Amino acid sequence: MDFFLNTAWVIAALPLAVSALIAMFAGVLRDRAWIPGTVGMLITFLWSVGVLAAVIADPGHGGEVLYNTVPAWKASFDWASFGPYTVRMGFQVDNLTALMLPMITLVSVCVQYYSSAYMHGDKRIPRFYAALNLFTMAMLVLVMADNLFLLLVAWEIMGLCSYLLIGHWYEQAWPRYGQIKAFLTTRVGDIGMMVGIFIVFFAARDLTWAGLAEKVPVLVQDPATASLLALGAFLLFTGAIGKSAQFPLHTWLPDAMAGPTPGSAIIHAATMVAAGVYLVGRAFMIFGHVPAWVLVVVTFVGAFTSLFAASIATLRWDIKEVLAYSTISQLGYMIMAMGLGGWTAGNFHLLTHAFFKALLFLAAGSVIHAHHHNQLLHKMGGLRKKIPITFWTWMVGYAALAGIPGFSGFFSKDELLLAALEWHNPLVATWPIWLQKLPFAMALTTAFLTAYYMTRATYLAFFGEPRDMHLYAQAHESPKAMTIPLIILAVPAALYGWLGTPLFNHFTNLDWMVFIQNFLHLPGLEHHVEFSTELMVTGMATAAGLLGIFLGWYLYAVVRPETRAAWIARFRPVYTLVRNKYYVDEFYDLVAVKTTEALSRAVAWFDLNVVDGLVNLSGTLSVYASEAAAWFDKHVVDALVNMWADIARALGAAFRRLSTGYVQQYMFTFLVMLVASVVLVQVIR
Repeated sequence: MDFFLNTAWVIAALPLAVSALIAMFAGVLRDRAWIPGTVGMLITFLWSVGVLAAVIADPGHGGEVLYNTVPAWKASFDWASFGPYTVRMGFQVDNLTALMLPMITLVSVCVQYYSSAYMHGDKRIPRFYAALNLFTMAMLVLVMADNLFLLLVAWEIMGLCSYLLIGHWYEQAWPRYGQIKAFLTTRVGDIGMMVGIFIVFFAARDLTWAGLAEKVPVLVQDPATASLLALGAFLLFTGAIGKSAQFPLHTWLPDAMAGPTPGSAIIHAATMVAAGVYLVGRAFMIFGHVPAWVLVVVTFVGAFTSLFAASIATLRWDIKEVLAYSTISQLGYMIMAMGLGGWTAGNFHLLTHAFFKALLFLAAGSVIHAHHHNQLLHKMGGLRKKIPITFWTWMVGYAALAGIPGFSGFFSKDELLLAALEWHNPLVATWPIWLQKLPFAMALTTAFLTAYYMTRATYLAFFGEPRDMHLYAQAHESPKAMTIPLIILAVPAALYGWLGTPLFNHFTNLDWMVFIQNFLHLPGLEHHVEFSTELMVTGMATAAGLLGIFLGWYLYAVVRPETRAAWIARFRPVYTLVRNKYYVDEFYDLVAVKTTEALSRAVAWFDLNVVDGLVNLSGTLSVYASEAAAWFDKHVVDALVNMWADIARALGAAFRRLSTGYVQQYMFTFLVMLVASVVLVQVIR
């Protein structure tokens, strides 16, 4: 296994090579571009498993992990020098990286094989696969980077690839709008992130994880430096807000649904949106030591986003849009956990969520494919009989997301709620108890809403009577290239959470069953709780989930549509507010878009009427001045010059007559001049 660990760089190099290969031979590969993409990613996945096995086998790294743990493997070099400072660039593999690599590559290989059928017949398949492999490479580089700068490079490559994938069908208006909106919105957070990196480097003179883990605890002893690093950490978090679609930069993610569904699956499960959460977790040597207000901000941004997005998901009709807002909500869960100090819980949910959300997106794509590209839930119904494989794999993802006991999301969600209940932060210790428990209440409400909107979507899609008989009659199960990835992802979506459950601490001595709990543990931040507290939180979360499931079933399976319409009419203002997503997009359209357009029109008017007017006036005056100068030159300057020429010519003509050649005339002239001179002299005297 050491061979895989010592050659871990292959995990990033292989997808890059495959992406370049597909791009160079696009004309030859065409519809067969999925073959090198899928095979290359399968090899990368197996290599990642080998790396994980090597890290587990290493006695120095198989136990608990700290954010400053010595990596199991590291390779770096001096990249650039700035005066006395040297920036190093390299890769590393530690416990967190070793867990992320198989997750990313497994989701990617399933997405790529799935796409061979879903994208069949598309005229830009090589372009899609080239972007997909480059996207995966960027995420792999991001999790393997041993410094903030290389993470930023991979971060921006993912931004480019998301732009390409979202706008894959750029002939249509919605994909073009979605790709531009995603690119510009995430750039807002990225600007803050870049400034944060500059501040961190200014304060610590280092960007490597190992260097920051060593220097930050010492630097924060100085209040001025601690405040500077707190500002840097907050600005780093703005990058996570943009990339992981947290409020108020969440609006790009629902519009990213305009891209192909496989692209949505990898963007919203294992790569781009996970990068923001990973950044906070990886940089916890900064977040965990700076003044406590930074983590408080992280906590409430995550908690609010999770509840805010979950409420919007309850009224969406597009099956992919429901999952998009669900992704925003679950990412809020993870961000909240990081802010609470629940480093293990946040990373654990990041891993489980990647599997069941990728499964749900691909299953949604299978539903859309079976239903002739219809995405609207109110046109579906009864599909469980038509597409049984898609239905049962969807149900696995649904159970995991809704928190049904025994499925992966149940275990990781409970860890989040436990971290919220046992929040320990010195800044909030003096707050009222209700405010201290507010994140827990918001998270518990989110769990209820999650179970509700997923039950609603599941019932509308798969149960009840068909609402469009024409579409239902033509519905059919997806090809094996689409159903096999669903079956593969259903396994970790169902079982992955069992690896991290704390229940085995109390009921068994099998150490391997608490693998993730020990493998991802951050002493000093997470506090031991009584088993009774764990059971209480589990009971409350399960009750909230079951209540949400019951409400979703009752409203759509029992209550008649006329009754629901009457209830909606009674609560029309609330319904309208939530249905319109709290008018956040409209607010941005007014404040950002309309204001920018108005300012642009004002600048254009000023340029046309003032700047251009002054330029044109200057030109007109210059023309008049030139004409006046030409007239003066012609009639004054030239006249004066010609006058002297005429005088000289006249004098010459006059004096020429004196030159006759007669000596007598010359003597007479001389005499006249002599007499005139004598007379003149006498007169002057």
